[in-house]
Amino acid sequence: MDNKKQIAINTHLLLPIALFVIFMTISISCIHEKEIGMTVGFFLAALLPIFVFLISPIYYVFSEESITITYLFGQKEEIKWNSIRSITLYGSWISRGGATPHYHIAYPTNKKRAFFINGDISKTRKTKRLIKKYYKNNIV
Repeated sequence: MDNKKQIAINTHLLLPIALFVIFMTISISCIHEKEIGMTVGFFLAALLPIFVFLISPIYYVFSEESITITYLFGQKEEIKWNSIRSITLYGSWISRGGATPHYHIAYPTNKKRAFFINGDISKTRKTKRLIKKYYKNNIV
């Protein structure tokens, strides 16, 4: 077996960046109209995408024995393929509610961790291909 590691970037982070730019643009344009309430409102709305960006995984490292999910501030979540109970695919917010399409990995853990470290992997072409390559069971 080759132990080659493959990296997949979380491309879904482009959405919070785009929303931040849109909300900040609207907030700044409201300053010229002297609409203080709307300026503050859109500035506060711009903070939510920043929060989502800060707690989202940045990239995933796939290998034969595990997957490592890396977050912005250096937190890492390593999941061994043989300890995974199931992988569930959730749809997008367009169809049934929720977030962008993502996989949720159910696996046992005994240690405390931050609330946002929960075994979620964004569904992209590359992550879909790599999960099918390394995970031998069916995805629910």
